[in-house]
Amino acid sequence: MPEYQHDRSLGEGVYFTSDDYIGIMRRIIIFMVDVTVLILLQALITIVHDLLTGDYVSETPIWIWLFCVWGYLTVVRASRIRTVGYWVTNSKIVNLRGNKPSVFRMTYRLLLSTFMSFNYIYDLMWSAVDEDRQSLTDRFAGTCVVKKNSAPQGRSEIHLANYCALGFIYVYQRVTRPKQFDQKMSSKENESV
Repeated sequence: MPEYQHDRSLGEGVYFTSDDYIGIMRRIIIFMVDVTVLILLQALITIVHDLLTGDYVSETPIWIWLFCVWGYLTVVRASRIRTVGYWVTNSKIVNLRGNKPSVFRMTYRLLLSTFMSFNYIYDLMWSAVDEDRQSLTDRFAGTCVVKKNSAPQGRSEIHLANYCALGFIYVYQRVTRPKQFDQKMSSKENESV
C-alpha cells in the first residue's frame, strides 16, 4: 500500500489555542481607537502646518498625514510598541511563523485592507466564522492577531486553504493544527463543563 505524502513545501508555522486569537469585539475596538488616533493626528498636522505657513490650501499636510498613517499602521503596529488600539486591547500581530511581520508584509496587509474588494464589515463577518477568528486581510497577508501574552502551543505544517464564499474563491496559507491538539483542547473544554 502506498504511503501518504504530505506537502511540506510551504514550511512550518506556529499555532495558538483558540482563546489566544482575538475576536470581533477586540477588532472593533482596535479599529475605532486607531481611526480616532489617525483623525486626531490629521487635525494636529493640519493645524500646525496652517499656523506655521499660513497656507490653508496646501496639499502638504495630507501627504505628511498619509506617510504617518502608513508608518502607524505598518511599522508601529508590528513593533513592540504597537498601535494604541492594539495596546488598549492587549493584542499583537505575528506572521504564520510566530515572528514579528516585516514592513513589506504589513504594507501588503494595509494595501489589502484599503484596496481589495472586501470591506471592513465583510472582514469582520469572516473573522466571526473563521476557526482561528482571523480576518481575510490577515489570512491573505499571512498574519495572525493574537493576545499579547499568548505563546505558540506548537509547530505544524502550513497548507493552502480553499474556501468559496459570497461568489468568491479564496486560497490562502494556513497553519493546520494537529488533530491530537484539537482533540486534547475539546476534551479540556468538556471537562470544564
